[in-house]
Amino acid sequence: MNIFYNPEAFGLEVVAQIEYSSGSYEFDTRVIWRDKQGKLYTARDSGCSCPTPFEDYNLSNIERLIKKDIEKEALNGVGAEATDFIKTLKKL
Repeated sequence: MNIFYNPEAFGLEVVAQIEYSSGSYEFDTRVIWRDKQGKLYTARDSGCSCPTPFEDYNLSNIERLIKKDIEKEALNGVGAEATDFIKTLKKL
């Protein structure tokens, strides 16, 4: 069971995601999830192509979303993906 590939098994749905890496045999991903009560959670994981993204994450080690902190982080991203992520974040 992996929270990234199967969030429904944890009672979550993905509401936003951004990839900060080049995508070339690496990942650096931030995900925002919403639970059934509407609470927002987030986590960021990174690595090379060997580990599975978010393989060590579950409900006990994801964080409650603090929008201003994540927006500040996303401002360091580039391109349309960062812009779209920030727009989605502001709507949450």
